[in-house]
Amino acid sequence: MPQFTTENGFVPVSFDFVKNHLPEANATFVKIYIYLLMLASCKASEPFSEIAKTLGILESDLVNAIDYWKDKGLLTSNGDSVSFGIFKSFPQVSESAQPSENTQKSAENIAEIISSNGELADMFMLAQEIFGKTITEKDMQTIYWFFSDLKMPAEVILMLIEYCVSKGKNRMSYIEKVAVSWNEMGLNNVEAVTNYLKSEEQKTGFLYSARKLMGIADRNLSQIEEQYLTKWHNDFMMSEEMIALAYEYCIIQTAKLSFPYMDKIITRWNTEGITTVAQAEADNKKFKNRSRSKDTAFGDNTYDSDSLERLTRN
Repeated sequence: MPQFTTENGFVPVSFDFVKNHLPEANATFVKIYIYLLMLASCKASEPFSEIAKTLGILESDLVNAIDYWKDKGLLTSNGDSVSFGIFKSFPQVSESAQPSENTQKSAENIAEIISSNGELADMFMLAQEIFGKTITEKDMQTIYWFFSDLKMPAEVILMLIEYCVSKGKNRMSYIEKVAVSWNEMGLNNVEAVTNYLKSEEQKTGFLYSARKLMGIADRNLSQIEEQYLTKWHNDFMMSEEMIALAYEYCIIQTAKLSFPYMDKIITRWNTEGITTVAQAEADNKKFKNRSRSKDTAFGDNTYDSDSLERLTRN
């Protein structure tokens, strides 16, 4: 890609744009317009994917913005070239990055396609039932984009919508992000999505149980706390009973919840091949008997109470 330079050192935004279009336009569309205008002034080329990444937006937002400004008469397109009137040939988007024709279809075009496709018609009807409201034209375009560009089957799209709505996330911007994430993970068929959702349900169930046994009821787990629990459960294959025992030892020694302290205990169990409560209790008893004179919790430096207490204060 070329370096973007301009002799003027500024983007020539017109008075008409600022006065008549900026006040009523979506803020994201304004941001996109100014960025594209900068590219046009440089006669530069940049794929849609890179533009979206630079601006921190979705490619569909970029497409919708271009359609919006075309409707306002502020830019035109011819093939893979988009122009702002005072500039020629902005930007030449590579064929691989060019959104499909279906992505650029108007709501009227999509409505015609849906009416002639029983599968899509059923999907949109069921989607409306899941949302509990009539789908807007913009949302319809986004959902159709899942089908046409992300190549999601209708059943998967419905599973996607139901999953997001069940989490209390019914904004299309959130659903679109999840759709892109699923697409990147290869979740493009019912079996793959079903397995993924089961895995997420099991993870959520375990985290809920862990919160309950540690008395965390007034807040969500932090990201670091979830990482600890995931490591103990998924990587070390520790049962809930083992995690509960580590919590009990932690409270006895420090009188408070400390994930670093518990991690020290559980990591040692994993290293020593201790996988059951009986083994852990026998191990604890052995170290207590061996180290009473040293006044340690479990009998060696790994369980040293002073060093672990310092961990809890960090």
